[in-house]
Amino acid sequence: MLPNNQVRVPTMRVVSQSIVPRDITDEFTNAASKLRTGQLVKDEYFTLFEAVGALEIMDPKMDSGYIGPGKSHAQALEDDYDVMRELGPEELVGIMDQLLCHEMAWHMGHPLSQTLFTSLYLDKLLWPVPRTVEEARFDRGGTNGSKDGSPMVRLVLRAYCLALVKACDFVHARIATEYYYEEEDFVTQLYNRSLLSQFDIEQFLKLIDEAVSWVDQQEGKIDENVRDAIKCRLIFRRNFLIALDQDVDVVQTRSTEHFASCLSQLSQLTQSTSLGKAIPEAFSLKIQRKLASTVPPRPMVNISSEDALAHLRRLCQDAIDLKEILEYRGPSNFKVALWSLLSRKPQPSVYIRSLAQTLIVNDMSILGAVSVKQFLYDDLAELVLPSSILLQANMDETEMPSDPRFQIAKKMDDFVKRFAQPFVDTYRSACLNRCRVRRTVCHTVSDWDNLQMEAEDLDVQLQGLSQETPLTFRHGEPTYSFPLSSWAYHQKLSQFRLVLQLGFELSIYSPEELPGIYWYLSHICSTHLAHLDRIRTFTIAATKRNIPSLAGKSRDALERHLALQKSHRLLERLTTQIVAIDAFAIGLHALYVLLARHNLLPTASSAQAYSSDRLRYEIRMKPFISITLPELVPYEEYRREATLDGDSDATVIERATKATAEARKAWEATLANGAFLKEQQDQASKASAIEEDWKRDVKDTMRACIGSSIAIQTVKKALASQGGSEKGSASDAKSQSNDSQSVNLKVDIPEVGSKNRWHDWWVVPQVAEVKSDLKK
Repeated sequence: MLPNNQVRVPTMRVVSQSIVPRDITDEFTNAASKLRTGQLVKDEYFTLFEAVGALEIMDPKMDSGYIGPGKSHAQALEDDYDVMRELGPEELVGIMDQLLCHEMAWHMGHPLSQTLFTSLYLDKLLWPVPRTVEEARFDRGGTNGSKDGSPMVRLVLRAYCLALVKACDFVHARIATEYYYEEEDFVTQLYNRSLLSQFDIEQFLKLIDEAVSWVDQQEGKIDENVRDAIKCRLIFRRNFLIALDQDVDVVQTRSTEHFASCLSQLSQLTQSTSLGKAIPEAFSLKIQRKLASTVPPRPMVNISSEDALAHLRRLCQDAIDLKEILEYRGPSNFKVALWSLLSRKPQPSVYIRSLAQTLIVNDMSILGAVSVKQFLYDDLAELVLPSSILLQANMDETEMPSDPRFQIAKKMDDFVKRFAQPFVDTYRSACLNRCRVRRTVCHTVSDWDNLQMEAEDLDVQLQGLSQETPLTFRHGEPTYSFPLSSWAYHQKLSQFRLVLQLGFELSIYSPEELPGIYWYLSHICSTHLAHLDRIRTFTIAATKRNIPSLAGKSRDALERHLALQKSHRLLERLTTQIVAIDAFAIGLHALYVLLARHNLLPTASSAQAYSSDRLRYEIRMKPFISITLPELVPYEEYRREATLDGDSDATVIERATKATAEARKAWEATLANGAFLKEQQDQASKASAIEEDWKRDVKDTMRACIGSSIAIQTVKKALASQGGSEKGSASDAKSQSNDSQSVNLKVDIPEVGSKNRWHDWWVVPQVAEVKSDLKK
């Protein structure tokens, strides 16, 4: 402690000028080579502050303001490209095409600083921020820009660029208002630039029309093919701008005219791409120095015209097909349509997925057709409460608080307030990218576990109010239907399956985990089937109670009968589909057990060094640990069932063969039922594009069933040729086949997206016999 009259003098850090730097690259490489895979060396005193301080100033890779030696300040910061220079028709086409490529690259998720904001033409239009459309011109120093420059630049290219910027404004506004993931899905950073959001679309359409009119007047002055190419691009830009401006108004208009017009223009646009002449100097990375950004300079993103047009074509087609989900035909049909659309490969762009989020629920209505409460009631009516007093009670019709109907309506309103948002979110979460869908469901499945317990308490309260008649089974105790908790349990089990199946699509599981995961999928399916059987039992009982009143041909009885029949059809569809999933999971589980027993599954070199079967099971089941129902299977039981301990190879082969054959029949039945639950009057309606996607998905699954059958027969033949391997217990088979060379088979696990991976959710191994001479 210093006296009060003394001040501590800071010491100076003296750096000796005699220090001579030396290259330690070889020494560092040699030391690093001695580290084991996965080993981490960390200095606890080297913090984030030191790491940021280690960034080298005046390094071109980190410092966007760095000026290299031999260049003046003006030469280094400004480009010498003249945006008012005369452009040939071919050069105009080339600039338009390059701008379109950068626009699509931005749609794909790359920042504006690496795409559109590298254009010198756009930079002149957008900076300084124009106060009027007339002020947004390439020559900001002229009087009004009406006579400066050639018409090719000041009229045609300016109109194209301004319409492009306004189109980006519509896309940016839609995505920014919905759920998306920055840098992962899309980059909304505008770098202190304006996308002309303050101006009406009519002004841009007027400029496009003037440009098209001028191009039409150039007949004979410009090569006809090039002139048509310019006009095609202007018309496309006009239609694309109007289509994006429609946005959520498609709920009322149901029009896809402008996106269809864009699609019709793409063929001509593709054919005329070769006519353009690129001008690389019209795009520059130096503009990044003037953008408000906190990141180091990044390279320009250049995608090919083929990739850009392919992305644009998919965007337009997805926008057209998105209209099909607006045909509200009940929650179950809506879920099938939404999942079929958003499961396309490649997945629809973030703009389409953001627009779908808005269409799902906007202004407290679903698809602009029904209220959120009615949407929830419709799903309850389809599954567990067909023609029930619980959904018909209304406080507006019954004002006496002592009336049971009034109390039922009040409790059901409380149910809606608690369950409506989580239920709608199950639809909205499908609009995220596939990784985020799985991550979201992993979190929400525990929420639905709590919701199920709340619904069960509410069911108990409603039993007396609704005067429900319980059913008596063999054990003699009265059993109530518990409709609300049964519905919540159905939602939760569906999410269980989704978590497991998306894991296959995202290649989360290693090959040695596949037998266990497919067994657990089968376990969840069996649980779900038992639950659907319970729901069906009470639905059948309600149908029998309704038969006597149906004989009187009363209108209410007929409506109840139709509602019950609709619920029966939905339960049958769900049962058929889950039986198909269950059977196929059993078949693949048995097939992988055989491959694992004979050491034929490829394994990661570090898998055994850093993990164990128990640890892998715990990490895979982490989303389900806190779930009360269904209970998590203990590891010992899981290991015994997953390895089919005690079953011989012959038993396992028979199990795989029968299950795969049953799966194929069940998928055929699923395909025959169609994608949607249809009423009698629309059974013969024409299949939509989304329904064709669903059919293609089912057919791919059936192809996977056929591939699995072939693999099973190949393994069976190889084991039979060994002699004796089909006899005895599983442990005997495993001990007899410790040497993987004893079975002349080669197994390949196809990656997602490969031609041999028929379906993302069904990992069918490619099993081939290895000839003896090659093996030697």
